[in-house]
Amino acid sequence: QMAVALAAPCNWVRCSPTRRTINRGRVYVRALEDVEDDDVLWLTSGTSQLPPLVEATMRLQSTGSTSLRVVKPPGVDELWEWYEKVGYDDSDPSWGRVWKTASDLSALVLAGALPGCCLRGKRIVEVGCGLGFVGLAAAMTQGSRVIFCDREPLAIHCALSSAQLNGLEVHSVEDISMSSQGVAGALLDWASPLDTLAQSADVVLGADCLYDPATAAMLAKTCKHVLGEDGVVIICEPELERAKGTYSKFLEAAKMLGAASAEILPHPLDSDEPRSILLRVSW
Repeated sequence: QMAVALAAPCNWVRCSPTRRTINRGRVYVRALEDVEDDDVLWLTSGTSQLPPLVEATMRLQSTGSTSLRVVKPPGVDELWEWYEKVGYDDSDPSWGRVWKTASDLSALVLAGALPGCCLRGKRIVEVGCGLGFVGLAAAMTQGSRVIFCDREPLAIHCALSSAQLNGLEVHSVEDISMSSQGVAGALLDWASPLDTLAQSADVVLGADCLYDPATAAMLAKTCKHVLGEDGVVIICEPELERAKGTYSKFLEAAKMLGAASAEILPHPLDSDEPRSILLRVSW
């Protein structure tokens, strides 16, 4: 089964204060910035089912004061080492950090500056959510209902755990439609979108999703599948494509699916290199 609804995160999120002494020398969270040792709580050094995980404070904007607590692997390297150790050699550890595009998109969410799109009270699906940084920003600052979607269940587990840490209500996918706020999570493979997510969102958000021309049309189809009428898609990507032609394939596929507009826009708040751009599609 390519996608399933996930329940609330387990009770491992909060650990005894004595766990702060575990592997203190390795407490360096490789995300957008260093995190001080005193700000990091080790949750687990790794088990047969869970990779090494920490709880740390991260800013929603690199120059802002708004922050949130995030459950995440201490780094992509540590996550890859764990995958190898437990025999998951085909797994992708890239979800284990917050990338610049996710930070850039969350900055727009926080500022209410998404082009032609208001998130206040809207139903949002974050595709390829990873740690759910963008969706967390939307749920915490815009009162949005968010469904975190990724093909990696551990990524969704971390996103839901972070949501719970920050006081957000965690629901099943079925129940969130009856709630005025909160988050849910669902495994989602772009090759086979989940039927229960059909027509469930007003907005699809994503960051660093378009890196393979072979899956660009699949992502466009998935976005169309989960959106209701007059839906909007905004995906933040590096200005320099990792695989030439991926962005155009995504936009062309969206147009073939009846999109009213499909365009690339500059990021209005990003002045740091490498710059990010926005792919915006509306139906």
